[in-house]
Amino acid sequence: MRLAHRPILELAGSDDPRIAEAAARSPLVIGPAFSEAADQVELEFREQHEPYDALEVADIFFRRKRVLDYLDHALARTGIAPAGVVVELGAGSCWLSAALSCFGAVERVVAVEFSERRLVSFAPVTIAMLAAPAHKLERRIADFYAHGLEPGCADLVVLDAAFHHAAAPERLADVLFELTKPGGTVLLLREPTLTLLAKTRDHGIEAAYGDFEREYRGREYVNFLSRAGFRARSVGVRWFHTSGIRRVLYRPPLTWLSGPLRGHYVYVGSKPYEPA
Repeated sequence: MRLAHRPILELAGSDDPRIAEAAARSPLVIGPAFSEAADQVELEFREQHEPYDALEVADIFFRRKRVLDYLDHALARTGIAPAGVVVELGAGSCWLSAALSCFGAVERVVAVEFSERRLVSFAPVTIAMLAAPAHKLERRIADFYAHGLEPGCADLVVLDAAFHHAAAPERLADVLFELTKPGGTVLLLREPTLTLLAKTRDHGIEAAYGDFEREYRGREYVNFLSRAGFRARSVGVRWFHTSGIRRVLYRPPLTWLSGPLRGHYVYVGSKPYEPA
């Protein structure tokens, strides 16, 4: 299955009935109380200051950032075939949860996000635009560390540009390990990664509201996962862009440059069947 072949629907505005239908069919669960490690500064930004509306966010991801092409590519490069129970932590607008729910072998997706605004207002738009099977996608208002899910419940745990937001990355890596079934996999997508050419990065509008955009090198992401108990690796991928010059720079055979020069990696953790 190639997600990039899935049509992206044009919605007729925020009152499009397909949005309300997606919200009605996708279960919304209020998770446990937030942990002490939940970043209240970031939560305030997401709830009160983030300057995007739901339709704009969905359009940015699906059309400008071409995340479905990216996800197809990342799954092919890593050899991961989504199936069973999938948990996304820091799900945001739920574009990734919605996309993964479209795989026939995926039985259930749990999208964990601490911003109620994102899960209530953004996620139904994303689900509707992708015509994803909303009944398979549970939206859960909870934070990284207190998600309320059973240990070892997930065949696949995913994060999309979310791990670097964790104030306690070692603790989050332990959470990932606990959530994942023996033989299961964790996949970190679109994590900003420092390189020799990119020694720092622009934190954008978030920088004006707090310090929740952290910076790591590729080996640090791998080390976080390894110390938690995963067999961890990085895999170079290319990002997809509408920009013509970027399409030229990072098309094969120059794709290999995406990792060492631009920090375009995904990070994979495989949980052993037996303790190390």
